[in-house]
Amino acid sequence: MKPKQANKRYFSAMLGSSLGYLGSVFGVSFLHDKLVDGSIPGILLSLIPGIFICLMLLSVWRYLKDVDEVVRHELIQAMMAGLFALLALSGGWGLVELFNDSLPRLPVFFAFPVFFLTYGLVTAIRYKRCV
Repeated sequence: MKPKQANKRYFSAMLGSSLGYLGSVFGVSFLHDKLVDGSIPGILLSLIPGIFICLMLLSVWRYLKDVDEVVRHELIQAMMAGLFALLALSGGWGLVELFNDSLPRLPVFFAFPVFFLTYGLVTAIRYKRCV
């Protein structure tokens, strides 16, 4: 596959799944107040944004298979930087939470945005890519 085709397919897949994720998060948060907490429909409704997270990860995986080894190497290094940042934040703040009961708990939900934010920033700053 040509690099332009891979980029176009990646950006369209990421844009679609990102918009779906945002829409589903807002939709689920709006509808969740109308459902009984812990009910089967409420739990199933809460799983919908996870489908779009899986689609985002699938598009990243497919993009990594479509690009050449230099781009793949750069993107994997950016992903490793995102993973290291996530591990440092979760491990460090987890210890702070463990020893201090008065501080707020950081929800696991934030792992996804922290990883992708760091991955995107490293890719943009270090490799001058918008992927």
